[in-house]
Amino acid sequence: MELVGVAGARAASARRKLDVTDASAVASVIDEIRPRAIIHLASIVGAACEADPATAEAVNVGGTANLLAAALRFDVERIVFASTAAIYGDSRRRPVAEHDAPMPNGIYAETKLRAEQALADVSDSLASDSLRVFNVYGPEMPDSLVERLQNATVDAPVKLNGLDGFVRDYVHVDDVARALFASADSTAAGFRVLNVGSGIPRSNRDLLDSFPDEVRAAVSVGDEIESYSCADIEAIGKELSWRPLMPWPPIPPSPRLPLLVPPAV
Repeated sequence: MELVGVAGARAASARRKLDVTDASAVASVIDEIRPRAIIHLASIVGAACEADPATAEAVNVGGTANLLAAALRFDVERIVFASTAAIYGDSRRRPVAEHDAPMPNGIYAETKLRAEQALADVSDSLASDSLRVFNVYGPEMPDSLVERLQNATVDAPVKLNGLDGFVRDYVHVDDVARALFASADSTAAGFRVLNVGSGIPRSNRDLLDSFPDEVRAAVSVGDEIESYSCADIEAIGKELSWRPLMPWPPIPPSPRLPLLVPPAV
């Protein structure tokens, strides 16, 4: 984890590296800074979790436990946990709400769900929000499909998993940051789960229609797969008065040329 800033810190903080699996190091930093609230972003993500499940468990679950122990010891008031939409899985063909049963679809989602349970277990003593973030795009998000399409060329094409069955909810990193800070500023007690997304399902075809033709020419389309992930964002609107503000599309589309991808069926 890189400690960048601290909400409500009672001592000057500096940018520094911190290994969340080192309980004593975590406690030392929290003791020194004495923050009011902590935004917990440190994690092993995606395919790296499948490649090294033990490290994913140590960081995503054990690291969260270390942070919670230090927070309880040094009177931190609030934890904001960056969780994932992957906890819901991708088999529902509708936006998912916080009350929907978890259907984690991999080690990343499973470890995030266990970390959420650790937060819930101490909620009588430490307030927290788990923000289940959907597909983030924007600056410094190179793995986002949106960013990959923006950088696609004929010589470096992007392959899509079909056009109509693969559906995602794309939310800009600036909107995610606003949600994290809104949660840190909250005074609500207990443990909450809140979705962070646009609330708008976009298929790969919808996504391509947002880009100029030179991008669409730099795309290859694979077999259709059925995979759907979209947020119901009613709860976060009520709890944090938050809604996404960044405009869509990410790049203004150019005038239409002849269709370069298969038509919808």
